[in-house]
Parts: sequence; C-alpha cells; structure tokens
Amino acid sequence: MVGLDGSAHARRAVAFLSRLTPPRAGRVLCVRVVEPVRMPSAPLLPASMRAQLAGQAAALGRSRMAVAQRQVDAAAAKLEKSGWRARGLVRSGVPLAQLLATVRGARADLLVLGARGAGAVTHFLLGSVAEAALKHAPVEVLIVK
Repeated sequence: MVGLDGSAHARRAVAFLSRLTPPRAGRVLCVRVVEPVRMPSAPLLPASMRAQLAGQAAALGRSRMAVAQRQVDAAAAKLEKSGWRARGLVRSGVPLAQLLATVRGARADLLVLGARGAGAVTHFLLGSVAEAALKHAPVEVLIVK
C-alpha cells in the first residue's frame, strides 16, 4: 500500500515503486486520506449565514475529495504502466488512523510513504505521519525521500 498526500514526496514514492519489478501478482493499493472540512462554531451568526457557510464547506470537501480521487487514479495508472496491478482508494478522516486501518483492512504487507522532510520546528508542531507510521504500523514501512 502506498499512502499519498498530494505532495512531491508522495509522487516520488510512486515513482520509486514504478521502477521496481513487481513480484508475480504484485498489487498496490494507492490511498489518499482527506481530512474533513470542519466549520468553526458560530452560534451568534444568523441561521442563513451558517447555512451558507455549511454549503461552502460541503462544496470545499467535495472538491478536495475529487482532487484526491484524480491523484490516486494517476498514481494507480503510473503503477499499472510499470506492471503492477494497482487501484486507488480515497478515504476521509485523520490521515494516520485511516492509513493504519486501511493497511489492516487490505492485509497489506508493506506501507510506502514519501518523506516530507519537515524542519525541526514544523515537525515538532505538526508531527509526522511517516514517523508515526514507523512506530505504529502493523507492517514494515518504507519511507522514500
């Protein structure tokens, strides 16, 4: 399974896999997790304005899911061209939790992720899905730089 996030690092992970000779019946599941768009609490706004904001948030969420679908389809197509059997899957939720749940559900034997290379401050503030996957994944994790 390869985890995608729309970054150049994730595209490098797909390119790395595409250069490998797939094992007999080799399969890859390309997964992109999109965090849901959350509206801030706005109880003092008029109901009509809250409804308009909710509609815009829903439209943004649909747009992000469509972009994610195009990305997993492109990754799967690239891998298919190089001999892998590949398919894409878009999920919604917290990235690490969804990736690990998908690894378990798909019975994957390897999780491939791109390294973001975040600086120390960014890493401290935001954490790292790749680092957390190394610690918590039920399978081997390959980080591609």
